[in-house]
Amino acid sequence: MKYNRCFAGLSWCICVGLVLISLSANIVSADTVRQQIINLHKGWNAVFLEVDPVNLKPADCLHTTPITMVASYIGNGSAVQYVQNPSTNNFSRKNGWVVWYAPDRPDAFLTQLFELRGNNPYLVYSTNDFTWSVTGNAVLTSVTWKPNSFTLAGFGLDDLSPPTFDQFFDGSAAHHPYRIYRLVNDNWVLVDQAQSTQMRSGESYWIFCRGSSDYQGPLTTKIQSGQTVSINGVNPAGVLFANNSKNPLAVTVANISGSQQLPLAFVLRAVTDTNVISASFDLPDVYAMPSFDAGESRGLWFTVRPEKMTADTQTGLLKITTDLGTRCWLPVTASRSDLSSGN
Repeated sequence: MKYNRCFAGLSWCICVGLVLISLSANIVSADTVRQQIINLHKGWNAVFLEVDPVNLKPADCLHTTPITMVASYIGNGSAVQYVQNPSTNNFSRKNGWVVWYAPDRPDAFLTQLFELRGNNPYLVYSTNDFTWSVTGNAVLTSVTWKPNSFTLAGFGLDDLSPPTFDQFFDGSAAHHPYRIYRLVNDNWVLVDQAQSTQMRSGESYWIFCRGSSDYQGPLTTKIQSGQTVSINGVNPAGVLFANNSKNPLAVTVANISGSQQLPLAFVLRAVTDTNVISASFDLPDVYAMPSFDAGESRGLWFTVRPEKMTADTQTGLLKITTDLGTRCWLPVTASRSDLSSGN
């Protein structure tokens, strides 16, 4: 892959300066909370949760819903070589599952799942068709593949125009030939037309991975550490984007409006033999980055303009989308040390 000087030494990079405006001297939060809509049908559903619910405890999060069971696969150390249809008989700790049972069920005392978290797949049983609205903090999603095994996984996808399975996995040799199972009418069904079958936002699948892989889809989005872009004073924080597809990829960065939208600017830097030349530009609400060539990586750096800050801390949310129908959310936290110290 070709790496930009932001991360590995080429000539051009994009930096983003955060102008943080507030009316207090403590914490100002933009809207980092979003609402995820998941359409459930009666019976078992394989879902992918992209937010940390405001109420993490299942009994609180689900008390007004027809959801009576939620199962999470945590693994038992062995590779998953075949896929079993969901059944209460299969959901044991020995088989790698922890389960929440609704309090009014006779088996509620068997509950071993006590929190629902974003960036996690779940099997959900609903007694009726239901539109599940989950409000919570957006998280950066990623999947950890178990080598030579099936992995239960979901992905950040556009609600209206998601990719086909082939568009999503075409860039990964570890997932060819495809062995992908989708839950249909309580049965795991092999996806046999990956080129024409669309994925769905909020859905999870059993997917076989041959050998090791860190593949995250057509676009990989990496931050320096943790799950949040954290900016401390004037110290920059970077994001690395990588096009894993075999074709050019269009990437868009949207600065989500909230109670305090983060006003952004981006800086183009040219590195010569003797110095660095830079110019800054206001970042619009929706910014289309220059197209990524196949295999290209490019860095996007964030920094604070401390002279424009009047609060200790401010948070925000960026939505990263591609023309293939993938999506991810980047929470941002910026702090100004001189204000927090009382100077």
